[in-house]
Amino acid sequence: MRVQLAGVSVASDSQLVTVPQYSKTVEIIGDSFASGQYGTYEGLSSWAYNYAAGLGDVEYSITAYPGICLTDEQCYADKARGMTHQWFYASDAGVRASATYGNQPEKWDFSAHRAADLVIIDLGTNDHRAVNDIPGSTFYDSYVELVTSVHETWPNAQIVIMSLWGNFTRSGDTYVQSPFYVSEIQRVAEHFQEDGFVYYFDTKGVLQHNDIDPQEHPTDVGHIKVASHLMQWTKLKLGWEFGATGPEVQHDTLYWNNEDSYRRSFDGSY
Repeated sequence: MRVQLAGVSVASDSQLVTVPQYSKTVEIIGDSFASGQYGTYEGLSSWAYNYAAGLGDVEYSITAYPGICLTDEQCYADKARGMTHQWFYASDAGVRASATYGNQPEKWDFSAHRAADLVIIDLGTNDHRAVNDIPGSTFYDSYVELVTSVHETWPNAQIVIMSLWGNFTRSGDTYVQSPFYVSEIQRVAEHFQEDGFVYYFDTKGVLQHNDIDPQEHPTDVGHIKVASHLMQWTKLKLGWEFGATGPEVQHDTLYWNNEDSYRRSFDGSY
């Protein structure tokens, strides 16, 4: 859920200060994968967090709801609206929020925030689930609608649409990847090709079957792999330089470290 504050009260002898802005701004639009569902630290284990925080020198926001479809239809039993609608609103996509706000949910004030320089979209897995089963033609039309809406909101933003890694099925002594909506997402990229602001990031081959947990979501390592590949793609394709310094971003832990630093105590002794 996005949060909008109507006002802030401080003591009479206090004042608010403005946090210095980073050089770039990233928006990630997704579902449970970008939310980090079933990850050790949930959102802080997600590929979206690892990617945006890992870039460094980047202001970022993650608009992601587990179970949400890209298409504006009720998905599963608890997601009342799809992201083509929900991206414009502050409340979440659940049926309880829909019951609370009815036909007048609070709109998200885009003008109160810095425009994104880069938007990453990773949506469609829930559309494909058998319980929802959104036709490919409907999914394609909805994706074009969402990209168009994002572009109209932030005309100068570059937009990256990610392929869906799909399922892994056993075949003999190995596992074979079966991505979802392959042709539809490629057609979306082709639809905007001449406009020059849409890029296609192919996730096929990034994850293997052991990077997916029993609940069909990436493991912590799977999230890191997606983030790392996308970071390198951003550097090579878009020319962004990495600005992260200090601790690794996986929940501010030094999850790979040399032995010297690992053994050092807080007072500097060994």
